[in-house]
Amino acid sequence: MFPSAVRAELTMRAYVCESAAASQGFPMVERSDKALPRSAGAGVAIDRASSPSVLDQAMDRYARGEDAAFDLVYRQAAPRLRGFLLRMCSDPMLADDLTQEALVRLHLARGSFVAGAAAFPWMLAIARNAFLDHARRHQVRRTAQERVSQDQVASAREASPETRGDEVVAARETLEVVRVTLDRMSLTQREAFVLLRFEGLSVRDAAQVLGVTEAAVKVRAFRAYEMLRAALDGESGGSTRRT
Repeated sequence: MFPSAVRAELTMRAYVCESAAASQGFPMVERSDKALPRSAGAGVAIDRASSPSVLDQAMDRYARGEDAAFDLVYRQAAPRLRGFLLRMCSDPMLADDLTQEALVRLHLARGSFVAGAAAFPWMLAIARNAFLDHARRHQVRRTAQERVSQDQVASAREASPETRGDEVVAARETLEVVRVTLDRMSLTQREAFVLLRFEGLSVRDAAQVLGVTEAAVKVRAFRAYEMLRAALDGESGGSTRRT
């Protein structure tokens, strides 16, 4: 079997191809964005679609002033927030710093959390604002990374001998194509794709996190899917030519 990080990325090709079938349901004219909420997580109070999760319950307690609940909030949310921020900035050290900043903002904004709301989309809005504020301060312009991160390299090295060789090389190449393509996307396309594909949000929830219409989220995600599909098809063609 492939390492989990590589295996997860390999599913991207099938997912991107399947998404094309839904393209006719995507409106082709993007509506104007609403103003981005300036306060961390402001205006994001997404109702829970099902019973409260452990994170929802812990956030409810923390918002009511139960400081002891923060430990559970941190353990449940911090790794996922870091994963989101890492996909947005492609810099592990920066992702760590932004995660800590997002958690500080979460603490300061906990009084604005609406009881009964879904906690994680609200937290994603806070993390996104932390990233955008950093980008504005430093006028960050993201560029494609030249190599696979060290943790992915390490996991690939731990693969059993039979998975090494051509299959692992192909997997690494596919992973890097996905990474580089995400880096080349516009910020609006990348964040819509990450929220839908990696964080598993619904279009409605993603629209509330981003402060835009559902139609805008669909258009941005569709453009991201098309860009990834074209890149993966190109990589597949290149692999065929090399054989």
